[in-house]
Amino acid sequence: MICDKIKIVRKISKYISLFLFFLLCVDLKAQDFNADTYWDGVDFADTALIDSKAFSDQVIGFLYQYACCDEQQFDSLSILGVGLVLEKAKVNMRVYEFVIEFLLNGYSAMGKSQVVDYLLSYPKLFEGEISMEEGLRLDSITEPYQLVKVGAKAPEFVGTTIDGKPYSIYGSSANRTIIVFWSTDCEYCHDFLTLIRKNLDLKSEYELVTFALGDNSDDVKQSVKRMRLPGYHFYDDLRWEGMAFLNYHVTSTPTVFVLDENKTIVCKPYDWIDLKQWINSNV
Repeated sequence: MICDKIKIVRKISKYISLFLFFLLCVDLKAQDFNADTYWDGVDFADTALIDSKAFSDQVIGFLYQYACCDEQQFDSLSILGVGLVLEKAKVNMRVYEFVIEFLLNGYSAMGKSQVVDYLLSYPKLFEGEISMEEGLRLDSITEPYQLVKVGAKAPEFVGTTIDGKPYSIYGSSANRTIIVFWSTDCEYCHDFLTLIRKNLDLKSEYELVTFALGDNSDDVKQSVKRMRLPGYHFYDDLRWEGMAFLNYHVTSTPTVFVLDENKTIVCKPYDWIDLKQWINSNV
């Protein structure tokens, strides 16, 4: 069975996942890189750049070489690199919109919430630089991401678990809620969930809520049982088109959200290390 992460990348093939590209192009580290001359010969005013795979690859190559040399500073360097690209792209708002949407898809798939939040601020655009029509187009592109960024109120979900229990996110009195979108055929999802179970107090300190992709509800039940997961678990035959996946703008698995007692999104960790670091800094 093809992993659901690959399925969703194909579904949005117009926007290649930055994460997958980074894994495939590690040889770029060995190449000479000069940020000042990298874009020589590229006319950012040319609308032919829109939907151009060659241009998309060039954007990824620039950001990769700009940020991947320092894993500890990846987010801050990525933000700096993104700003440089968008400074050039804003000469043509159609190109700027394309780059914004392309990068939002990629960094969102990577779970890089700091970079996503930076993109949502419309970098390098200042008041009066764009028309109302252009602003509305940008708002339309970014709206799904604005709703689930760190600091936003989490979308409500009301439903019945795979065990027949009624549940509402806003009806819960949990001080902290961990929401995990996962897939039964994703081994990394299983590892992530198992680490959460083994390392966090899911009986009193955290409430675990999961939304699964699987062949059917029985498939999900068996996986939950094998992992011995407490909490509230949901399955929808609509899969990626299920209400929770749509409302939380989930494009890959696993995708994780941490909510506080007010149901505000306080963390969107990419992996267990990210989540552990957030927990250690918020004890």
